[in-house]
Amino acid sequence: MGAGSSGAALAARLSEDPNRSVLLLEAGPDYPAVDQSPGDLLRTWISAGPHDWGLVARVSANREIAYPRGKVTGGSSAVNGHIALRGTPEDFDEWAAWGNYEWSFAKVLPFYRKLENDRDFQGDFHNANGPIWIERPRADDWQPINRAFHDACRELGYADVADHNDPRSTGVGPWPRNRRDGIRISTAIGYLNPARHRVNLTIRPFCNTHRVIVEGGRAAGVEVECGGVVQTLRARRVTLSAGAINSPAILMRSGIGPRDDLATLGIKSVLDLPGVGRNLIDHVLVPVVANPTAGVPHDPQVTNPIGIRYTASGSNEFNDMQMYVFTYFDKSLWVGSELDMPVPSVAVTPGLQRPRARGRVSLRSADPNVPAIIDLNYFDDPEDLRRMVEGVRIAWRLMNSARFAPYIKDFVNITPEIVASDSATADFVRNNCGTIYHPTTTAKMGPKSDPAAVVDQHFRVHGIDGLRVVDASVMPNIVRANTNLTCIMLGERAADWMRADSQ
Repeated sequence: MGAGSSGAALAARLSEDPNRSVLLLEAGPDYPAVDQSPGDLLRTWISAGPHDWGLVARVSANREIAYPRGKVTGGSSAVNGHIALRGTPEDFDEWAAWGNYEWSFAKVLPFYRKLENDRDFQGDFHNANGPIWIERPRADDWQPINRAFHDACRELGYADVADHNDPRSTGVGPWPRNRRDGIRISTAIGYLNPARHRVNLTIRPFCNTHRVIVEGGRAAGVEVECGGVVQTLRARRVTLSAGAINSPAILMRSGIGPRDDLATLGIKSVLDLPGVGRNLIDHVLVPVVANPTAGVPHDPQVTNPIGIRYTASGSNEFNDMQMYVFTYFDKSLWVGSELDMPVPSVAVTPGLQRPRARGRVSLRSADPNVPAIIDLNYFDDPEDLRRMVEGVRIAWRLMNSARFAPYIKDFVNITPEIVASDSATADFVRNNCGTIYHPTTTAKMGPKSDPAAVVDQHFRVHGIDGLRVVDASVMPNIVRANTNLTCIMLGERAADWMRADSQ
């Protein structure tokens, strides 16, 4: 259920075995070839338009934001900003230390390598034969604003980085991207398209999963709505790959989740799993926006070629921050923007990679057509706010540097008075924050001894046979990187275990 970053990779790999029959259900449409795909799935920077679930998330008691998630084969890998970044070794060694011993960095690295076709780097950390094309914008293609950002970063002491996916890299350099000849290489293109000829793989679009059917403690199938008709599908194994918002929602509609919460909605409890929907983590950003100087030379197709990975002052978590430079000169490249930036504009944007705050996904209704409640709970921990306040001030300093300032006409959403005041900068962060589209951890992985765990380290739901969750929701903690590549890696790992498991 779900043909996104994890689900498409998983289905394609499982169907490599001709003795298995794989049914892949997707709530959105399916485009079986690149030349049949709409432009927003191929050449936009970000698409939050026609292939979106249309969700809304609560940032605070009095503020909500759009919360885009891909609704199409390829899922969010088909609509995202195509940054192909890995988590750090510390991320996975932490997972292993929490009882998930199969998830050390040494054990996940082969699967990161397996998925990638890296055109710039090979050797011990990379591979050139995987389904997902990865390349980095050449320095010759950086625009003057991008070059100014890079030079300003170097003058502030950030190291030059050639490969952000090298485990020890930190500093400024080109983002690795799953983009080839201007086309976003989603899992629909990289994984599903080469597998479509297999008779044992069936892809069914426009199928919205209502719930998992559990009989005698085992998943026996699913209830889905297709073409306005609710149908029951029987299966030997059921795997949810609907993402960190929809997978916990499906579990809860199935009676798997916090018993008391489900009872208030009239949902009969099948298994009391308190961790379902809890521990929502998301990367948060705050753009510092300016109008560019008139006549600045810029290719409007260039949006986000380079950035920084860095460690916040006073932090003991390596690379717990990112900094983007968004150059927004062509509105058609960002469909359905929720940041409400003017065109043209430039924004230097800090992004928190290791938030401490935890949110929640919960049901507002047992009706599967009613969206879940998404409570992001940004900045519930003061350390998150501290690091983002510092990030805004770094962005301000970069934009006012001798290298960058000639490209700035005036600022849109910030003033020197705001930057000079701790309280005003904190308010600026709260009032201007947005999502980097990376929800995780709402069905977290962990041993049975962890009361918040939903699945074990092999993705099996605790207490229900034949049911797995394979997507961003199972991460025990969010990786300090854009999550798409890690979600694909999860699908690769799950496929290996599921092929070896007869249960």
